[in-house]
Amino acid sequence: MNQLTRQEGFAALFFTIIILALIFAIGISVAILTLGQQIISANITKSNQAYYAAEAGIEDSLLRIQKGKLYVADNTLSINGASADINISGSPTQKTVTSQGNLNNILRTITTVLKLNTTTPAFYYGAQIGEGGLKMENNSRIEGIGGVIGNVYSNGNIDGDPGATITGDVFVASGTDLNQQWAVCNNDQVFGQSSPVLDLAQSFKTNKTERLVQVSLYLEKNGNPKNRTLRILTDDNGSPSTTVLTSATLDASKVTDTYGWINVAIPNPPLLTANTFYWLIVDTKADSNKYWIWCKDQNEGYGNGVAKYSPDWNDDNPSWTQITGDLNIKIWLGGIITSIEEVRIYGNAYANTILNSEIQGDAYYQFIDQSSLDWLNNYSGSPGTAHPDSPDPAVGDMPVSDANIQEWKDEAGCGQQPPTPPCLIEGDYSPPPGTSSLGPVTITGNLNLTNRQLLEITGTVYVQGNIDIEGGASLESGMKCSTSYEELSCIVISDGWIHVKNNKIFQGSGQPGSYLMLLTTSDCQGEETSTCTHHNAAMDIHNNATGAIFYATDGLIYLHNGVIISEIVGYKVQLKENAMIQYEQGLVDAQFSAGPGAAWEVQRWQETE
Repeated sequence: MNQLTRQEGFAALFFTIIILALIFAIGISVAILTLGQQIISANITKSNQAYYAAEAGIEDSLLRIQKGKLYVADNTLSINGASADINISGSPTQKTVTSQGNLNNILRTITTVLKLNTTTPAFYYGAQIGEGGLKMENNSRIEGIGGVIGNVYSNGNIDGDPGATITGDVFVASGTDLNQQWAVCNNDQVFGQSSPVLDLAQSFKTNKTERLVQVSLYLEKNGNPKNRTLRILTDDNGSPSTTVLTSATLDASKVTDTYGWINVAIPNPPLLTANTFYWLIVDTKADSNKYWIWCKDQNEGYGNGVAKYSPDWNDDNPSWTQITGDLNIKIWLGGIITSIEEVRIYGNAYANTILNSEIQGDAYYQFIDQSSLDWLNNYSGSPGTAHPDSPDPAVGDMPVSDANIQEWKDEAGCGQQPPTPPCLIEGDYSPPPGTSSLGPVTITGNLNLTNRQLLEITGTVYVQGNIDIEGGASLESGMKCSTSYEELSCIVISDGWIHVKNNKIFQGSGQPGSYLMLLTTSDCQGEETSTCTHHNAAMDIHNNATGAIFYATDGLIYLHNGVIISEIVGYKVQLKENAMIQYEQGLVDAQFSAGPGAAWEVQRWQETE
């Protein structure tokens, strides 16, 4: 009996041990499984944190690139215990950003490719002149080199002296008269983002019967929409009809992410009847990331029209809805007589009036004097053809808009408003003798290069004062684009005058198609004032500068005797005796960065590890 009891006790103990072992094994398994899940979960969390760190590195780099801020090509960013190792590589027009997030040796890598949307101003002419016109003194000359000809387009008169010569075609546009405008801007009108606000229109009427030669719109954009078509339509019972009088292209590259007046020349000017309603319309396609904003007066103060939108202006039965507000517009009419006088022209001449000129091509005009007509008909080479009663040439669009200039100024401040060092130099600045680099930077005073100083431009330079570049008899000063610009061109902007004397160095990066552009917004137009440079000009050029583009948006460019340059754009231009403009083929493709903001577009964003 005792033996049986002992056996039963042993069996119970044995089974208890087995059960406990099983429970222990199950517990161990559960613990291991739980620990494994915790490790996996922790690794997933760490992996996510590493990914977020990599993403933060990408976003930080994008912000710096898009806003024109300073950045280091290889750098590390710390984020909540994780880190991102960042590499930025590429060219001035395309960059690859690689960011590797790391948390306790758990790695995630993201790669992004950015492309720069560049601005390519239309430098199609050897000289493009605004309403101030062109004065050519004895034996001055505009020509092309390298197999191209030197054409001239002017929105004002061209007045020559004996020997003044242009080897290409010459266009003198009709003079302009601002007939209607409304510029009260207190509210945004978005269009082209989503239906039904796609096609936006503003009605207007003029106070005289004349041809419409130009319109101006106060616009900004979101993202980088494509060029759009602007149309002038007749009125149909208070809404736009589908009858098109004329059309023109709204150049998206001249519109930026801040408001600016955008001038649109009308290539085929229609005759408008006084006190008759017409409609200015811009039609778009829906794009939630790339759309337009037109500033308006929500108080509807413009008494000569209303604004409406439609999902499709050209529908069989289009629907139009009136908005609250009047859109900001300017309406420019022609009818002001302009002329070409005392110029020898190897190509064709297009102007309202032609006087005392020798034209070897054809002549298109409303009036021509007898001496010019006799020369045209009796030229010893191949006589040209007269085309009387020809319409005046359309107003020439200037290559750069005010909005483009403001964007470049922002770029010079590294996208910061107001700029701070190192993107800011307060007061006047004179670099040390020899070669030094400059840019991007905003200088609040003057920039002086008067002692053999060669500036290598490494970013856009904005001088709020004047620019004086002058060397001695054997000393050279000047500017050139850094080689890092590669095929791009660089920009130096001044709000004051620009004076260039006794130097020979102006050049691009060294690659074909790269140029240095010197641009002034000074309004010195030749009248005596204390704020102008020599000859009361906005820009005074004494020496040859064949690697530069000289641009005066609102003032006079004065070229001295014998000076040779490559390209000139100015409100008003004067060429002294024997001065010469030699237009180069590469100028037509000159590209500039489109500013610090929306210029860079993401082409690809993906995880690569």
